[in-house]
Amino acid sequence: MDYTGNLDPDKGLLLWGDIGTGKSTMLRIIREFCGMVRPPVDGHRYSFRITNVIDVCADYADESSGGGYRGIRQYIESPRQAFDELGSETVPTGRYGNFENVMQYIFQSRYDNRHHQFTHATTNLTVDQIRDVYDERIYDRFKEIFNFVALRGKTFRTNTQKNL
Repeated sequence: MDYTGNLDPDKGLLLWGDIGTGKSTMLRIIREFCGMVRPPVDGHRYSFRITNVIDVCADYADESSGGGYRGIRQYIESPRQAFDELGSETVPTGRYGNFENVMQYIFQSRYDNRHHQFTHATTNLTVDQIRDVYDERIYDRFKEIFNFVALRGKTFRTNTQKNL
């Protein structure tokens, strides 16, 4: 990983750090900024979908949406996809007695197509926790998919402090 501050433009961003430091907000700002400065392709403005990982796992578990691997195909095949709150999902996710680490499966599939897809994510997990939840093999692939960008510090959510 490059901790010098230089980012590889061929990799997505893994915004990681403390709770409430603005990772999800930063991801939305980056999406809007890229849409303004990148030229349209085939008449379409540059963008990427941001999906909370809890919703991704719900799509895997929910039979009414097709469920299973069919339910998560859109996240595997999307050319530009961002996953918000990585590590907040239930691991493993169950469906009809079958259990899958859904995000691990998705990241493995996206890694296999990394030269044709762009992936971003946010997480409160540390590097060690990423290894624990998704295993060393997936973490090693993360280094090829992502630029790791830390957002550390105290929460910006002022109403959280008032309720304590």
